[in-house]
Amino acid sequence: MEINKILKDTAIMTGPFPELDKTLHENPLDRFAAWYVHALENGTAEPSSMVLGTVDEDNNPDSRVVLLKAMDNNGFYFETGKAREKVKQLAHHSSVSLNFYWKEAGRQIRIKGAAEAAEDISHVADNLDAAVRDLNAYKIVPSEIEFYQALNEGGYARLFYKSINGTWKCDWL
Repeated sequence: MEINKILKDTAIMTGPFPELDKTLHENPLDRFAAWYVHALENGTAEPSSMVLGTVDEDNNPDSRVVLLKAMDNNGFYFETGKAREKVKQLAHHSSVSLNFYWKEAGRQIRIKGAAEAAEDISHVADNLDAAVRDLNAYKIVPSEIEFYQALNEGGYARLFYKSINGTWKCDWL
């Protein structure tokens, strides 16, 4: 098996893809919610799966797939067992990244932000097992969100949001 030939011949981003929505939402979490619903309604496998990137005690990057369990107007929630490595990593360094990849829609969402232990989960408790099990719930408060969309005519479009002093600014890249 010649892996490089196989990689070269592998089809990528084959479409068809949704039309590009050029709406500039004041809050990028509104765009995220719309894209999530589209992914779910159009057969994307496990759209709540996300790659969580953390930093270990030696400042080495680490990542794993976790599930998005809930969101509110300013963040994303996931939960984990209290003895997991990511709990130690988040205690050491709260900076994280999230990545959602929805192949079927030609979409990717990259998020950077800070993780914080979710203290008040009452408004999202119905979505969290932590409300009834011995788990830690975390909220990711984003500082940057990039929406990537493959285009049917080829290429891609990227919309970048950055929070500056509590206000979201956005630009097409």
